[in-house]
Amino acid sequence: MLKKELNILERAYEAEIRSAFSEGLPHLLQTKSKTAKKLVEDGLLDFTTITIGNVQVSGYVLTDLGRLTYCTEC
Repeated sequence: MLKKELNILERAYEAEIRSAFSEGLPHLLQTKSKTAKKLVEDGLLDFTTITIGNVQVSGYVLTDLGRLTYCTEC
């Protein structure tokens, strides 16, 4: 796995952790990176949209495979 791919997975994992400890923060990683799109194709990330109040927020979340891959690479 390339360093930039691992970096994206790490940032998505951090977003999950921040969301778990802070109420109201979305668990999404927002980026326009081509690497993130490649990770979606590989099944490591998923692109999703959530609604908070009247605002829709889009971003990437880890899949179970992405979480497992990140944890085994560290």
